Amino acid sequence: MSGVQERWPRWADPAIAASVSVLGVVEVASREPATPLWQYPVVVVMTGALAWRRRTPVTVLVVVLGAILVQQWRGLDLDALHVPLVLYPAFYSVGAHRPLRPAIGGVAAGLVMLGCGALVEDVPIGDYVFIGAIGLAFWAAGASIRARVEAAVAAQTRARLAEERQQRAAAAAVADERDRIARELHDVVAHSVSVMVMQAGALRRMLPPDQARALGVAGTVERTGREALAELRRMLGLLRNDDDRVPLAPQPGLARIPELVGSTEAAGVPVTLDLEEPPAVLSPGVDLCAFRIVQESLTNVIKHAGPASVHVGVRFPAGAVVVEVVDDGRGGVPTGDSGHGLLGMRERVAVFGGELTVGPLPSGGFAVRARLPLETR
Repeated sequence: MSGVQERWPRWADPAIAASVSVLGVVEVASREPATPLWQYPVVVVMTGALAWRRRTPVTVLVVVLGAILVQQWRGLDLDALHVPLVLYPAFYSVGAHRPLRPAIGGVAAGLVMLGCGALVEDVPIGDYVFIGAIGLAFWAAGASIRARVEAAVAAQTRARLAEERQQRAAAAAVADERDRIARELHDVVAHSVSVMVMQAGALRRMLPPDQARALGVAGTVERTGREALAELRRMLGLLRNDDDRVPLAPQPGLARIPELVGSTEAAGVPVTLDLEEPPAVLSPGVDLCAFRIVQESLTNVIKHAGPASVHVGVRFPAGAVVVEVVDDGRGGVPTGDSGHGLLGMRERVAVFGGELTVGPLPSGGFAVRARLPLETR
């Protein structure tokens, strides 16, 4: 009930208690014949107890009923308005602000005290049952509200914990995908540097001995390239896990898109492919990124789109490569591993300074569109 207590102003209960106290004192003072002086503090204690109704509701109920019992014992009439304004909120507070077991004990004690008061004043049993039933109804209302608030708080807590778990899982997935991207780009860069080293070595061997300056430059390029390869291997050692296996095949690219389409069709998903001829110069990293986007998109279609057909398009407008994968399936946003796959796509596209758009289509289906600059920033 802490959420309810936080929304309920601290001054509200003392203000209510003070108001009822004023009403009680006025009612006692206006009685005929004159009321004994000792009844004034009894009324003030009984009504003022409401100020603590949320902190110690069982104690407040006992104090209220004790004050009523004292007044009944002295033969005083309790038909004043302030009595129900104190008694029934006290019953309600026990249900609303105490756990079920202590609340039941408090209410049972209250009903016993009411019964004692009925015996003292010789109240008809019907009146006692009526007052007790109203008190129980107020207690039940408070207990019901408490249960609903606790259920809502528990639901909010579960939702918050689930969101935190999802955020942690997404962060872990992004980190894993970044490691994978770094490993793949390492292979791409290492291949390029290896080719540079081989060409520098071949150039050094082809130069005549009298070209000392050119031989020195070629040797420096070759030596620097080998040092760069050694540093790349050390970096890869930091990125790879113990379970990672060094790939025996070169990293894939757009040339393997038809093979990827064939495996997707073998899984029962019809695919139409529109693959333009790539430009003469295509960065290996961009080539790999475009392939991975198509691969992850087709995997999502197989897992989540249901019965669907897919269109895969790869175009090369001026200075960019545009990848488009559109299906006509259910159109829902992928979740789980494929949701992490979308995060991975965003990470890959961000590495090359590109743009990625994903989402369901108005007519049904799901679309993935990526634009990658051929000259990366």
